Amino acid sequence: MDNLGIISKYGYKCIAISAVLLIISLIFDLWFSFFVILFLVTLWIYRNPERLPQSEDSKAIVSPIDGVIEDIKKCNYNGRSYSEILIRSRIIDCGVLRAACDMEIASIKRRNGLNLHSSDANLNLLNNRATIISKNQDIILRISTSAFTSKIYLENLTCVKSGRRIGFIKDGKVCLLMPLNTRISVAKGDKIKACNIIGYIDE
Repeated sequence: MDNLGIISKYGYKCIAISAVLLIISLIFDLWFSFFVILFLVTLWIYRNPERLPQSEDSKAIVSPIDGVIEDIKKCNYNGRSYSEILIRSRIIDCGVLRAACDMEIASIKRRNGLNLHSSDANLNLLNNRATIISKNQDIILRISTSAFTSKIYLENLTCVKSGRRIGFIKDGKVCLLMPLNTRISVAKGDKIKACNIIGYIDE
């Protein structure tokens, strides 16, 4: 199923529920204004804007989601060193997940957990998580939930172009792991939108 509408397909159920509640409130004249606001907020949360990568360079790395950059550091994953960018996506941000570059997906790993909101990295390890590992360019996406969401939606894809929609998360964190020779062009505290340039992989 394509995911190209102005509303993400992952929000259809929640939007339908809020629409039914709105109709019931209208019929019974009960808290109508509240349910109008609820319906509009639900539409806003599941918005699905069109985005194009800021660069067509094959070495360009773009942001996989809207949010704020919480940290930039070096890390180890499965015995290898990477540059890591941690993006905090809040419920007010667009939650559409996108490919950070042209990716051939080798595997997607999931782990069930809690739904906590914390600045403590150790507590965040307890949350629901998904890891997308790319065969090419050593790109890894680690996605974790937070307090306002319990599920990470991911498309069943193997090869994706940079900026293509690959899933959705209402509220959570996305760690982007890149080769150490990536020239990073963002800084901690920056607000960023999906498909904005994060850096370039040097030859």
